[in-house]
Amino acid sequence: MSMIIDILVDDLRALIKDLCKDGGLMSPSVYDTAQTLRMYPDEGRVWPAVNWLLDQQQPDGGWGNPFMPLSRAVPTLASVLALQTYCTRRTTIEALEAGKTFLRRQLSHWSKPLPHDLPVGVELLLPHLLNEATMMGVPIRQDPYQELIDLGQRKSATIRKIQPGKGTAAAYSWEAWGTTPDPAILDATGGVGHSPAATAAWLRAAERNPEFTDQIIRAEQYLANAAIATSEQTPGVMPTAWPITRFEQSFSLYALVVGELLGLPALHDVLQPQLHDLSAALLPTGIGFSDDFMADGDDTAAAVAVLLAADMPVDLGILRQFETPDFFVAYAGELQPSLSLTARAVHALDLAGEDISGWWQTFIDHQELDGSWQGDKWNNSWLYTTCHVLIALKNSPYRDQMREAINALRVYQFADGGWGMINRSTTVETAYAVLALHSLRDQQILDEDDYRMLRRGYDWLCTHYRPFRMKEYRCWLNKEIYCPQRIDRAYELSAMLAVTLEDLRHG
Repeated sequence: MSMIIDILVDDLRALIKDLCKDGGLMSPSVYDTAQTLRMYPDEGRVWPAVNWLLDQQQPDGGWGNPFMPLSRAVPTLASVLALQTYCTRRTTIEALEAGKTFLRRQLSHWSKPLPHDLPVGVELLLPHLLNEATMMGVPIRQDPYQELIDLGQRKSATIRKIQPGKGTAAAYSWEAWGTTPDPAILDATGGVGHSPAATAAWLRAAERNPEFTDQIIRAEQYLANAAIATSEQTPGVMPTAWPITRFEQSFSLYALVVGELLGLPALHDVLQPQLHDLSAALLPTGIGFSDDFMADGDDTAAAVAVLLAADMPVDLGILRQFETPDFFVAYAGELQPSLSLTARAVHALDLAGEDISGWWQTFIDHQELDGSWQGDKWNNSWLYTTCHVLIALKNSPYRDQMREAINALRVYQFADGGWGMINRSTTVETAYAVLALHSLRDQQILDEDDYRMLRRGYDWLCTHYRPFRMKEYRCWLNKEIYCPQRIDRAYELSAMLAVTLEDLRHG
């Protein structure tokens, strides 16, 4: 037991030390790679990037996770347009035709009322890509997307009216609405909206303007720096966002809060610099996913929860400014609510000793018939949302509803002991389930079967654990699905270490 703890602690210590390093670690993005390839290609990196895109294509002709259909249209259409640009080889032509066929088959997903778990900015990006496809002579039916197109037109009109500045949520999708390459939209990273695709679009618009030479150099350097964040060896491959320093830091440390590990003496010396750095970064306006991006409710809720759990002073007004009568929001005026964000904010208030009883009914009202809470706008996995809602509810009187959620975990646990929404167990989703069950251990709500379920999940994690080796499974939602590797690793290590320490305490 001592050896297992030593390995897990050493692994977690190394992870904590690396938080924020090189702007954060992020999975490669099909969409941003395709858009950069189209709009501002590095001539020496074109074919490696094209080949990488071809390697990412799924057997059904689309790009992205087949179990998350709404997240696939944007990366698939962007890839089709990129391949159309470089359509000179038989393999490229075949992939291009397969992508078009996939888009035709997927139309039914868009010909009904829009759900809450839409990818970020899809109402801007997809209509823009459809227009680009028309101009490039790529026939894609637009009528099934009409509700999304109408929504995008309204949002574009609002954006152009307010003229958002650098480091804003709107700037993150600049490629869909921006036309004039104003240097003022470039933030301190040198890029636009922390987005490779938006930065490539700005570079394409600015490249013939001799007045922008210095800004162009900075933006090009941004793309080069962003590419490093993917740890991908193929030149020209981009992440979906960069840098993500505060997102990586606050959410990774929040995973330790969920596992009740912040007070572990063996982590004290590596945690203290991160905690003090996070505290200094939390401004009266909140905190964003980097110091150069606008504050949002999700990162703010995570940061506040972490600092409260570490017994550090926090003004709760910083968090409450993201509170609305129905939900906590990431950004003012956003279109879809987020249960996971609201659950994290409510957990933070609970840690502060605030009365959170008024929020419990919100979670109960959104519970599914099978007892779960489904994935939302920031993460497509129902296990992620269910885990965080259970943590927010654990001190509530809604025991029957929590029992229903526990039953959902039992029903959907695979024979091998793990959980996952893609018909096989995945590390991070199993970690979510294990942490959810572990967090309820003192509530006298788990029975013997529940503890056996927890044990089987823990055993699966231990069996598949590889020390100091990062894994990648994409279930987070942005412009497409992605994986912030260090955050997911923090959940994995926290789940295993929390249960292992609990076993040690009970002999």
